[in-house]
Amino acid sequence: MSRRRRPAPRRLGFRVGLAMGLVVLAGGMLLSVERGSRARRVSDRLSALDRQTVEARARLGDAMRRLDSLSSRERIVVAAARLGLHPANDADITFLRADSLAPDDAAPSSSTAGRRRP
Repeated sequence: MSRRRRPAPRRLGFRVGLAMGLVVLAGGMLLSVERGSRARRVSDRLSALDRQTVEARARLGDAMRRLDSLSSRERIVVAAARLGLHPANDADITFLRADSLAPDDAAPSSSTAGRRRP
């Protein structure tokens, strides 16, 4: 009667350990590839955002230059002239002096507000 030999438990443990090691190695490689591709996607997104930032700053600079040109005195004078207005001359300006007002014409102070005059 011939007896079959059973594999030794150590030999079976070695195969299972080797298989588990290969699975862990493959899993590690998969995670490494996944992290690399995710990093590449994030890098591409950051590059796109950097380009958008540069474009937005250029548009902002153009808008600021346009605002400066639109709010300049020369442009306002030209636009006012089209409406028939002109810069004021000395003859057009009237200066009022505060001491020329009579005391009765002065605005009531807060302490006399609401009281009747006798």
